[in-house]
Amino acid sequence: MLAIIHALVGGLIGEEFNSILLIAIASFALHFIFDMFPHWDANWDKKRFETTGEAVLTKFAKAWFIVDMVLAVILIAGLYNVFDNKKLVLGAFMGVLPDLMSLGYKTKLKKSKHFVGFLKFHSRIQKHTDWKKSMITQAIIIGLLAILFVIVYFV
Repeated sequence: MLAIIHALVGGLIGEEFNSILLIAIASFALHFIFDMFPHWDANWDKKRFETTGEAVLTKFAKAWFIVDMVLAVILIAGLYNVFDNKKLVLGAFMGVLPDLMSLGYKTKLKKSKHFVGFLKFHSRIQKHTDWKKSMITQAIIIGLLAILFVIVYFV
């Protein structure tokens, strides 16, 4: 799922709740629920990772991840500048955090069975489809989330 979607969902949670702890937990948890929607991710050997714990990413997959994260950071910064709401930013960040945590694979964390277990869980819940269907689905979700932002802030 695009990081922008996770950031928007988390941002909405941050806007609607007062408890920092609730915002953090709900935004983090909703990341996994949204990953269950059919979507496309850049090519990598998912089956190999789930069986061996070894992730092999293509250059395209790495580039896709970087662009997706940069766009999410720009969105989060933009939301903060427009709405000046730290809870919204916390929710958006916590919504993206599970994907950011995957960067730990490039560190000694990849030797931790708990960390690899987390990554395998995150991988198993993903529901994938072809990129055309995925982009339509994700565009619809982004549109609905944008409408929700307008309703929450301006209606």
